[in-house]
Amino acid sequence: MGVTPLAFAPATPGSRERLRRAAEQGLFGVVPVLVSVALVVVVFRLNVVVFDFSSAYYPAVVRMLAGLNPYAASHGQVVGGTAFVNPALSLLLLAPFGVVSAGLAQVVWMLVCIACVPVTLWALGVRDWRLYGLTLLWSPVFDGWQTGNLTLPLVLMVACVWRYRQRPLVAGLLTAAAISLKPFVWPLALWLLVTRRVRATAWTLAWGLALNLLAWALVGMREVPVYLKLSSQVTAALWRGGYGVLAVCGALGLGRDAGELVLVLAAAAAGAAVLRLGLGRRDPEALAASILLMLIASPLVWNHYFSLLLVPMALARPRLSLAWGVGVLMWPLPPRLPISGWEQAIAWTATAAVVWVALGGNERLARVLE
Repeated sequence: MGVTPLAFAPATPGSRERLRRAAEQGLFGVVPVLVSVALVVVVFRLNVVVFDFSSAYYPAVVRMLAGLNPYAASHGQVVGGTAFVNPALSLLLLAPFGVVSAGLAQVVWMLVCIACVPVTLWALGVRDWRLYGLTLLWSPVFDGWQTGNLTLPLVLMVACVWRYRQRPLVAGLLTAAAISLKPFVWPLALWLLVTRRVRATAWTLAWGLALNLLAWALVGMREVPVYLKLSSQVTAALWRGGYGVLAVCGALGLGRDAGELVLVLAAAAAGAAVLRLGLGRRDPEALAASILLMLIASPLVWNHYFSLLLVPMALARPRLSLAWGVGVLMWPLPPRLPISGWEQAIAWTATAAVVWVALGGNERLARVLE
């Protein structure tokens, strides 16, 4: 008696489409959520949740509310990177957290930082749901909410400046507030100026003056020189650490003076690119160059600073492409000191790749990344 072979029905176009959708939902939906939950559990168990917020921001706010010096810092805090070195406006922004318990403040601030990522994508016009999951897997994004630094809220503010760029008063307020929270984002004001948004630039100056006068008046004008001195001390102590141009020069064996010269020259080149692109009415490209300038000109750069690359990537590639894998490939970058030369090389190679994509790249590379 012959054996009848089993017959397998060929996959239909409909079944293949269902399999593709199931794979996408698993890869870009389920996996990012599971990984994020696992990371939250890990950082809580290691007691390193929102580390910068817990060790620097929250204590400074509590001291301010108690009428004490919010910029008080020991030598150990300076060299350990746990001193509070943000301007007065950041103290006022975080003041509500100082009236609740440290544990509750940590959880709420962590959730705020995580929520900034999808809101940033939405503000930039990204409607491809797959990117909302993928960006949660970006190493700089994880470092942003794990440290609880102000970087992820700043990324959202930069995105909102782009969204409301045609509304001078709003764009000026957002730009002034962002710079007042973290001065290293000052190239955002340069972008407004070179793209001929003169009214927005004027509003930036007006809002910046008003916000800082009010903030420092409430915190105490006597704290201004204390803040400036502490900022200088932290830069002097940590300039060899992280991913900044100064740190890269230090890894190459250069001293701080030589490093600062390289930083000035590199910043001038990036600034010239912002000027040329802005005057050429290439607004998205000029914004990408201004974000590059932020990273180059900052004396200290940490892993979470690279989450700013979400903005030019979203503007250049609002749908899923291989280019979005850059942030995932940055996982070898550690949120610790010291940083090795090869880790700095990965960070700046990834940055260059994003900027290249944002500036258009060449046609062959664009076809590959699509």
